[in-house]
Amino acid sequence: MLDPQLVCYSWMTGISDVAQVVFVRKRSVEIQYFRTTITEEQRDEFGRLVDDTIRRIESAQFLPHSGVRFPQNPCTTCPYVGLCLGQQKLVDATLVRRPGDDLGLFDELTY
Repeated sequence: MLDPQLVCYSWMTGISDVAQVVFVRKRSVEIQYFRTTITEEQRDEFGRLVDDTIRRIESAQFLPHSGVRFPQNPCTTCPYVGLCLGQQKLVDATLVRRPGDDLGLFDELTY
């Protein structure tokens, strides 16, 4: 199974040849370096997953999952909690992007 982060990276950048560095804990530390090539088909499949996720978010279709109590309650850190609670101010604060907002890593990407 391919790491979704590698496929995402390849999909965002168009770079096919990717690698992953893995630190393995044994008696002595071992570093493994795995190289692979992401195919166009794999990038297309990831793009469809992104499109589907966007459509579900825009139509407020969220898969239900239960939270128990902090720290097991994922709702306390979920940026979409405003949608579940019907609190528009919270939605605007966490989900709405405004022109000029800092997008972090995405501002640095060049195509």
